[in-house]
Amino acid sequence: MTELTARELLVHLYQTAVDAVDGRRLVQQWCREHPTAAFTHCVAIGKAAAPMLQGALDSLPKLNNALLITTQGMLPRELKRHKKVKAMESSHPVPDQSSLDAGQALLAFLRAIPAESSLLVLISGGTSSLVEVPVDGVSLSQLQQINRYLLASGKDIHVMNAWRRKYSKIKGGGLLHYQHSRQCTQLIISDVQGNDPAVIGSGLLVSSSDTKRDSDDWLQSLLPQQAPPLEHDIEVETHIVGSLEKAMQAVVDEAGFQVLDHYLHDVFVSGDAVEQGRTIAEHLLDAAAGIHVWGGETTVRLPQKPGLGGRNQSLALSLATAIDGVDDLSVLAAGTDGIDGNTPCAGAIVSGNSAATARHMGFDIDAELVKANAGTVLMAIGDLFKPGPTNTNVMDLIIAYKRR
Repeated sequence: MTELTARELLVHLYQTAVDAVDGRRLVQQWCREHPTAAFTHCVAIGKAAAPMLQGALDSLPKLNNALLITTQGMLPRELKRHKKVKAMESSHPVPDQSSLDAGQALLAFLRAIPAESSLLVLISGGTSSLVEVPVDGVSLSQLQQINRYLLASGKDIHVMNAWRRKYSKIKGGGLLHYQHSRQCTQLIISDVQGNDPAVIGSGLLVSSSDTKRDSDDWLQSLLPQQAPPLEHDIEVETHIVGSLEKAMQAVVDEAGFQVLDHYLHDVFVSGDAVEQGRTIAEHLLDAAAGIHVWGGETTVRLPQKPGLGGRNQSLALSLATAIDGVDDLSVLAAGTDGIDGNTPCAGAIVSGNSAATARHMGFDIDAELVKANAGTVLMAIGDLFKPGPTNTNVMDLIIAYKRR
């Protein structure tokens, strides 16, 4: 490879990470490693559902019927027209009528499968919003209120999904009651810390005891009286085929191939995005030269009228203020799904010049961060990163290049 600029190198490393968790490749690889698998039916749900299903169709000749539920605008033409596939587009991150329609389609698909059939379920990030069957007494408008509140609350994904399970007939293992004791295997691309199948997609096929306790009077007030959980004797074989760790390892492997020193930081980056941006910057100022990689998922507490941006953009802009004037540092902060917040961008790539450029253009960076308006600043200074949707999701990456 010819010599790259710092920005080009960071983009290349990001793409390497995304390629390592490509759903089609991951499912193909799993099928090669399990040559006796002979599934006849498949359900694929999530941001990576389309490529995961393509991997299954490539590899499983006995597969004769599939249901695909993915985000709007992410449905490839070849699957729209595929004779074996019923394909649906649904809403993310807030459920709408399409999410309820997808929920009913999922139950109908399961009811129609013969009991002796074998079912492959492919789950990836975004599933919680894309498919839903709410408990009796919860309307669509309440479901939307709940999800908007959770997304703006700053609660971590484990807590959010614990609440989502309470309002759902199919989350928290609820889908097990619609499976009629058939053989079932699920392959998962994880988008949560710890890769817990009970949390990913709110655990459609995994019973959960909701150990993440969270006191919230408003959410509790909307919760109808809950029926006791139904008994079931269904065993589901579960495999995590893609994860943040896999993506991070791909970055350091590629950095080594490029003959660059590399450092994989195994601390999970979580909590407030602005604070984490400053914390990472402090580490980098004293760090050795080379490629530094972190992964995680931060939160942004949104004001009543948020501006333009997302958690990765907030982290990147905050970090930029802390490396102001440092001329040997460039940092990428981006979601592996290619989308950040309310923008079509994955995040941003900032350097030691970013903050000064923003101030020169008249921005009060701290004030813009409070307004959750990092995207406006980063757009003005040309630091946004827009790779487009990646059709996968294993949370967020922070990749730094320190030249000396």
